Amino acid sequence: MRALILLTAVAALAACSEAKTVPEAVNAEPAMETQAASWKLEAGTYEFTREDGTRGVNTVAADGTYSIAYTGGKTETGTWAEENGKTCLTSSGDAENKRCYVFTTPDAQGNLTGTSEEVGVVTSRKTS
Repeated sequence: MRALILLTAVAALAACSEAKTVPEAVNAEPAMETQAASWKLEAGTYEFTREDGTRGVNTVAADGTYSIAYTGGKTETGTWAEENGKTCLTSSGDAENKRCYVFTTPDAQGNLTGTSEEVGVVTSRKTS
């Protein structure tokens, strides 16, 4: 009988110690997400060049809208927002034309780099 009580007590202690390790593992995951967060885009005007050679000027407004004037005359407008540590631009009238970027922190001259699964690498410079 004593052996049964001792075995039950050991099993209960083991169960309690396992329950404590689960929340710690869950709590560790959000910290990694925080470290992976990118620089957040600020309102202003940016000259940019994509890795495919596309160039233009993107004006980003504090109200969540943007407008791009591409070299060659094409224009684009839409909305932008921060989503899961990325800056995402969605073209007006084309919700499927969404591009999300992870930006580096700008250097002293305002130069930064963005990486997007949709368009690749873009280099930008904040002009105002």
